[in-house]
Order: sequence, then C-alpha cells, then structure tokens
Amino acid sequence: MAAPGGGPRFSGQPDLLRVSASDVQGLPQGCGLHGALKVRPKLKPTDWVRRRDDSQTFVLGIVRDVSLRLHDALRSPDWEALHRLVQIELAQYQLHAGDRNYIARAIENYLNCHQISESELGPLRLRVCDPTVVPDPSVPSNQLWVWAPVYDSESGVREVRKLRFGQARRVAKDVENWAITAAHVAGLFRPRGNLERIRVIEVGLGDGSMEILFDESPSRAESLYEANVFPIVSKIVTSNKPTPGNGCGRCKIAGCCSSLEKVDGFLGQPHKGPATRSVSARDLEVYEKCPAQWYLSSNNLPSESSDLPSSERGRVIHEWLARAHMGSHKCDPSDLDVIDGNFPPGLDESDYLDSRDYVTQHAAICPIGEGVRVIGSEVSVYGYDAQADVVVVSKPDLLYVDSDDTFVIRETKTTTLSIPGDEQEAFDRFFAVPWLLNLIGSGYRGPYKSDKARLELEVLASEDSRVFSWDLGDTRLLRMAKAEVRLRAKKWHRDTTWNSAPGEHCRWCPVRSWCSDATTDEADDDHLRIP
Repeated sequence: MAAPGGGPRFSGQPDLLRVSASDVQGLPQGCGLHGALKVRPKLKPTDWVRRRDDSQTFVLGIVRDVSLRLHDALRSPDWEALHRLVQIELAQYQLHAGDRNYIARAIENYLNCHQISESELGPLRLRVCDPTVVPDPSVPSNQLWVWAPVYDSESGVREVRKLRFGQARRVAKDVENWAITAAHVAGLFRPRGNLERIRVIEVGLGDGSMEILFDESPSRAESLYEANVFPIVSKIVTSNKPTPGNGCGRCKIAGCCSSLEKVDGFLGQPHKGPATRSVSARDLEVYEKCPAQWYLSSNNLPSESSDLPSSERGRVIHEWLARAHMGSHKCDPSDLDVIDGNFPPGLDESDYLDSRDYVTQHAAICPIGEGVRVIGSEVSVYGYDAQADVVVVSKPDLLYVDSDDTFVIRETKTTTLSIPGDEQEAFDRFFAVPWLLNLIGSGYRGPYKSDKARLELEVLASEDSRVFSWDLGDTRLLRMAKAEVRLRAKKWHRDTTWNSAPGEHCRWCPVRSWCSDATTDEADDDHLRIP
C-alpha cells in the first residue's frame, strides 16, 4: 500500500496504516488525499501544522467515559440518585452549558439502553474500548480499529455499540460497512474462546433509541468484510487525488494543500485565532445572531428542523434551480406546468404551490442563453486564509461565463419583503454580496481564468424580481466588501466561550432544546423540543 505522492512534503511513517470503521464509512465519498493521510497517523506535513481548538468539546467521548464509570450505579433503581451522580461526574469538566445539558441527557439514555441490552443478553462485562487488531500478522503495520465500547456476555455474545448524537437509525448503506468492520474487529479481538455471535447496535443518545446493525457469527463478519469492505479499504489507502470538500477544515494539510484556493487575508484578521477553523458566510450570520447556536450546531448536537417558512421556501427554490441549471438551458415558465397531475421533478404539491410564483419570476431573468457557458450550479468553493489560519467556504448558486467572456457569480435570494431599491441597499441587506465580492476580489475565477469578472444578485419576490450587478473593477467597492467581512468575522475569529444571545430568534433555533437561556413562549414552542 503506497503512501500518497506529490503535493506537500511529509515526514514520519507512511507504511503505518490504521483504518477505523468510521474511515470506511465516511472517507470513500470525500477527498482521496485526505483519506490516505488520515489513515496514516504518523505521517505529518513539514510545511504546516493544524492547530487544535480546545474550546470544541469531544462530546461523545465524555458521554462514553462517564457512562462506563457509572455502570455499577445503574444496578440501583433510583434514577434520581443516578442523576445526581451524573452531575457530580460532569462537575470535573469545563463545559459549555448547552453541551452539559445534552451530555447529562445522553448519559442517562446510554445507561437505559445498557439495561435493555442486559435484559436481552444477560449480564454484560466491558471487555475493551476502541479495540485495535492486526488482520494479517505478516504485516503488523496494517491495523483495523473501531471507536466503540465492546461488551461480552456469559453466553458467548460480544456487543459493539455505535454512538449517535440523535436518533438511532435502521441499518442503511452509509452505516452497513461501519457495522461490518466493527463486527470483524470485535471478532478478531481476543479472547475468542466461546465467542459465538457478534452484535453491533447503534445507540441514539438524543432519545435513547436502539437499532441492531449486525447480528451474525464472527466467521460471517470476516467473510462480509473481505467481500464488501476490504476493496474500500484498499481504495482509501492508495488514493492520492485531492478533492476539496467538507473534510478540509479537519485535514492535516489544509494549510499547504494545492487544491484549496489561496485567499490569504480574506477575513481581514491581522493574526491567527486560537485554532485552525473553518467558516462560511452562513456561519457568520448564525454566529451574529447567537454564538451559542453556531457552536452547538457545529458540535453536532441533535437539532430540530425549525426553520422559518421563508427559509424552507428558499431551500426548495434553490434546489429546483440547481437541478434546472445543470441542464445548461434557459429556464422557462412552462417548466413549471403541471402535466397530467404530475408536478415538476423534485417538487410535491406543497412545495409547488409555495414556490411557483418565485420560480416563475426567475424564469423571466434566467441568465442562461445563447453564448453562455455554465460552469457549475451550487458549487462549493474551498479556500485557505493563511493570515487567519482559517478554511474559507463559499457556495455560489451559479457560476457561468457570459457571451462577452466575463466570469460571473450569481447569487439568488428570495424575499417576502420589498426588493432593494439599488445596489447599495442590496449590499447592506444580503451578507452574501460582500462575501462573494471579497471572494472574486481575492482572485477566484473558478476553473475559468478570465480577466473580467462580475457578481450578480438575483432577488425574487412572488410578484417581482430584479438583478443587481457589481463591477469588480471598482476598488472602492472591494474595500467596502473587505471591511464588511472583516467586521463580521472579528469576534467569531477570537471567540472561545460561545455565549448565548437570547432573543426572538430562539423561537426557531434548531438547538434550543439544549440551551438554558432560550427565551420563547414555551406554550407556543413545545413542538420544537426533542422528546
């Protein structure tokens, strides 16, 4: 298994391979180079070091550690006493209030699931946490492991537990290979004397739900691994193609990867923050409303879909436009006709009725036509700001080259309010404008390296629409955009406490269930709470 070649310079051990069940589940869909480097823990870049963020709590780790320490307390039927023990345990950690609320609930849910497992399998003894095995003794540098607690029963059943933040899911494609790998690792881990059965379950820590992902013999786990998973592992460890994506913010070479756009100074911050981070325009908008909401969402706490109706409508319209624009032909109002009772692809009746007027307005000003080349629709752009040590993420709605050979980024917004009167009002109302102006001003031209560039903002209302345009030759405009991004990013860049900012927005906050400071009318918002 060859080490990845090309790109940054490395030091360390390229031949030590350590592949986890989570790697098998998540890495094949992402960047090949990121995956190959992740499974080589001793291989480090010499040009850059990712700085860790101590303010980001490893929530699942605390849930597991405390739960395992409280197994004996579970023998008591007094759940009030158990709750007090949980609070005593958590007092040793410095935690964000939202993390603390979730972790306390998750521990009790985990222990409840443990009781259910014991009622089915008999008493369970913790065998090991995070078992690591060497599948082929002749190649000791090739290791498999799984982040999970593993239990043994007296009857020869070994149980592996996958922890999930929210609700447990039935086995599906995205977890099947995780379960097979976990079962295979558990089957190889000693002792194996009376081991007859491997059971892999997923525990939903948000609500105490449980699902069985695998329940077979060790030999069956091994055969499934060889047939289904080993080819995936081979692909992961031999890949070396960089493909920017969601993993960039966690990648060990983000700061020296040639595939990220170079946008040094994008955020306008004079110094690096506390750690290497990743941010988008949407992140800064959420943070500005409430730092705690941004933090808890980014820390993967279970959330409720409690968007405003306008947000849901905007999502539906954007998804429809993205599909339409990928066909590289101009949108037409007839695209929205209901034929033989069938709604346009991707829209059900509710979505159709709510979005039809907006999409009809778009069709009248759709930029795609003769001489226009579509580069991409809903394309994610990843860059690295070395001055701030931040991965910068943008997602323009449409990239195209017009008939005059000008590179154009078009952003689309829907509104129930009045449409801005001019470019200045549009600039002030929609943060995406200065953000994308800053992106183009930093030199981004996508795969099309044109000397000419333009930003367009399309604003759609149900009965009106307008396109605003900004010429990138205006240096004053670029300075204004830079200043706006700098001011918005300043506090986020330095924050390590993520304090809450209660207000009307609490009503629609997706993580308000874990926030002690949420201020809304409880009677109106009970439907938003996680049971």
